Amino acid sequence: MAAEKKGITVKIDAELHAEVRHFLDSHEMTMAEFVTLALQDELHPKLNIQEDKNMGNMRTLAFQVPEELFQKIKDYLQRNHMTQKEFVIGLIENEIERDLTQRAGQEEQPETTDVSEFEDESEEVEEQHEEQESAEVSDDFEDVSAEENEDEELDEDEGMSMGM
Repeated sequence: MAAEKKGITVKIDAELHAEVRHFLDSHEMTMAEFVTLALQDELHPKLNIQEDKNMGNMRTLAFQVPEELFQKIKDYLQRNHMTQKEFVIGLIENEIERDLTQRAGQEEQPETTDVSEFEDESEEVEEQHEEQESAEVSDDFEDVSAEENEDEELDEDEGMSMGM
């Protein structure tokens, strides 16, 4: 069931009225939506942004969003009694704070190495090992019989190799 609605009629300067109309057109809002947001913001402010003191020089951020997202934002703003400006500034401030906290946490932790670097090094060592195995044995060594070779393999497990 929809809430009961009441009307408000006010007279404002023609210049201010033109400014409001321009705002409504550019934000695709109705006068009722605008007045509702303005009144809710005045009666129930969500954020106390003091532009003169906290923000210093002001700059404009402007961007377009798909119609579907715009409607979702508009609904969210009405439910939460927020202006677009409060909403976007709040999102930006929260993200910057999250990023700074995350970066501060990374500076405290020792630098970690990417797993792919270990994989690259492992492949390199494996290639070197294969090259060593396939390299020709120098003529300086005597040939060892198969039986002696088996003895050497057993002794290698104990950390020694003896050829006789």
